[in-house]
Amino acid sequence: MKTYLTDFVEDARAMERFDTLGVSAVLQLESALDRERAFGQVLPEAAACTADCKMKAKEKYQSDVWLEIEHLNEGIVPEDPRSSSVALCDTATGAAAQCETDPVENIFEQNLKIKFYISSGSTSPSSHSGDEADPVKIVDSAHLPVHTPTIKRKECHSSILFPTKSKSHRFFLTSFTAPTKCHQCTSLMVGLIRQGCACDACGFSCHTTCVEKAPRACPVPSQQKKGALCLDAQEGIGTAYEGHVWIPKKAGLKKGWQRALAIVCDFKLFLYNMDEEKDSKPNVVVSQVIDMRDGAFSVSSVWPSDFIPARRKEMPRMFKVTASQLSAPSNQYSVPILADSENDKSEWVGVLSDLHKMLRKSHSRDRSVYVLKEAYDSSLPLIKTTQTAAIIEIIRVGDMKKIHQIELIPHGQMVAVISGRSHHVQLFPMSALDGRKTDIHKLAETKGCQTMTSGTVCQGAHTCLCVARKSQVFCYELFQSKKISHRKFKELQIPTNVQWMAIFSEELCVGFQSGFLRYPLRREGIPYRMLHSHDPTLSFIAHQPMDALCAIEISSIEYLLCFKSIGIYTDSRGLRSRPIELMWPATPTYCCYNAPYLSVYSENAVDIFNVNSMDWIQTVPLKKVRPLNSEGSLNILLSETIRLIYFKNKMTYGDELVFPETSDNRQKQMVRHLHSKRRYSFRVPRGKGGPPAGP
Repeated sequence: MKTYLTDFVEDARAMERFDTLGVSAVLQLESALDRERAFGQVLPEAAACTADCKMKAKEKYQSDVWLEIEHLNEGIVPEDPRSSSVALCDTATGAAAQCETDPVENIFEQNLKIKFYISSGSTSPSSHSGDEADPVKIVDSAHLPVHTPTIKRKECHSSILFPTKSKSHRFFLTSFTAPTKCHQCTSLMVGLIRQGCACDACGFSCHTTCVEKAPRACPVPSQQKKGALCLDAQEGIGTAYEGHVWIPKKAGLKKGWQRALAIVCDFKLFLYNMDEEKDSKPNVVVSQVIDMRDGAFSVSSVWPSDFIPARRKEMPRMFKVTASQLSAPSNQYSVPILADSENDKSEWVGVLSDLHKMLRKSHSRDRSVYVLKEAYDSSLPLIKTTQTAAIIEIIRVGDMKKIHQIELIPHGQMVAVISGRSHHVQLFPMSALDGRKTDIHKLAETKGCQTMTSGTVCQGAHTCLCVARKSQVFCYELFQSKKISHRKFKELQIPTNVQWMAIFSEELCVGFQSGFLRYPLRREGIPYRMLHSHDPTLSFIAHQPMDALCAIEISSIEYLLCFKSIGIYTDSRGLRSRPIELMWPATPTYCCYNAPYLSVYSENAVDIFNVNSMDWIQTVPLKKVRPLNSEGSLNILLSETIRLIYFKNKMTYGDELVFPETSDNRQKQMVRHLHSKRRYSFRVPRGKGGPPAGP
């Protein structure tokens, strides 16, 4: 009985505890529902407040960055307002360092430390947003070590850098050290520096123009990532084939073969030299480019009748790719290529032939601008010693001293030349071109000058000649009456040695290492910076010193500044005017401009760009060619047979040079055309080759 009562009491207490627990749970649920209702009422106001706070924080970030830039220019180093973002990057870098990485991977992770953003809408820096609705930002990391971010990551990285939840890319503007293809369009990212972008997390690499087209999810799913070989036949974009081959060495095939990476991309054959070491990477500089759109393009096997100096046992593995060089059918340019095996050779010939047929069926428009012609008999001794030229006449001028530069001054009816060992400037009247004896006017203080330029000021009322000697520029006003006279009206001091000059809109534009300045000629005033120091997207030029090649006045409000590594578009204030930069396939030696076409000369070719559309429209496969005038229309080809080459513009009516039909080149003489001051033709003397050509 006692035991029964005890059990009953314990059961009653348990029921009481259960009832208490149930009441408590109910009260908690009701409290949670009340909080949810209250939160639902306050949520719109809270969201608005949060958005407002984010906007204020973003504006403060931008203001702090620009203040920091101004303080840095004044020599003040404030506290870094971006320490939090750098700290986050450092945390990710430290986490990645916990896994085993190779040296390239370490450099890749160090590039997480960033300074500036570039966006297509503005050149001002802005904070990165993970919101996929926001425009994609590109981090400018050009001041950091270059790298190739297309790295095979190890499995341990995926747990740290690739979380399960998708995130947006964080793209870096990157300088690749080896040929790299875009993961979006598969085309090569051509250029010497800053060729494209790479995501710091997943390694997705693409052109800056392909960033907005790239999949937003990071990492990119394998099914959305285009393969290494993908050609859009309609647009002519993408990589169709690639592999390793052998090409002749720089000194010629007699010296042996050079290992190369060959890539068929955008209907062009790209050849990249490689070192002889086993695991060497190809050079980022393009060795040769052959455009399949060339009218004379062909690919075929090599036969003993081709007279190519190769071993007989190599013939079965050899093929040649041919393109036009001069307008005459007999003057074509062929590149012998050696494959690793006969099967590889058959594949290369088949692929190139099929792609060329595909290109012809698609009726792709020939974008070439220039047709090459031989302007004078290559056997004449005069051609071999030519240093500079202008399209006037081939005559004997002066005292037969070596001429380094010639400048026509039509407004002053005179010709200026830099000649002799001492590099003096001498002036001749135009009447000297008719063979008459004339006095020579020498500018004494120009001894040792390296370049000159001429133009007009005061709306054409005065003729001006500017001469550069090291870091000094002398500005003269020229007068022509019975005798030539001059007056020096200005002397300019340039920050460093002058590398290029031209007169734009009554201003003298001077190019020097990593910079361009515009000086007013007819009034006093400070020079205008053509690269503004407050534009952070241009700061990489100061961090990577590069030679100035030329500047182009595209319009009154836009310029193209051509450096040895890259081309930059700026406005009249010196700020970036276009987010995209002009890329050189190979290291340039000269730049010439004949509106709207820019000719970029390198060791193995001349690449033609349209400066308005920024299209790479033609490659002329001429080795060792040098321009003789600023327009690039006259060129000297320093091959085994030295030739004077004229670039005929197919887009213009008529020519500066007219070539008559004659079979005897040696009897040709260049004379002035009677109906135009700028047109000249060849004439054959009477009794030696028939009647003279038309006027």
